Amino acid sequence: MGEQRLIPLREARERFGISKATMARLVKERRFAVYENPLDRRQKLVDLDELTNAVRPRPAGSDGVDAGKSS
Repeated sequence: MGEQRLIPLREARERFGISKATMARLVKERRFAVYENPLDRRQKLVDLDELTNAVRPRPAGSDGVDAGKSS
């Protein structure tokens, strides 16, 4: 495994174009780990690679439902 690349939540939202509400939902759902900045406890950090995996678009039908068929 490689070294963690931690970035602030604000920077992560800007890089990925994620709203505050969506980021808060992802954090609440524990889709990726959130770390406390040891220099500023108010600031939360996320691992860039973990976040990338969490927000990567899923292929159609990956949730067990075939996107091309309707019931």
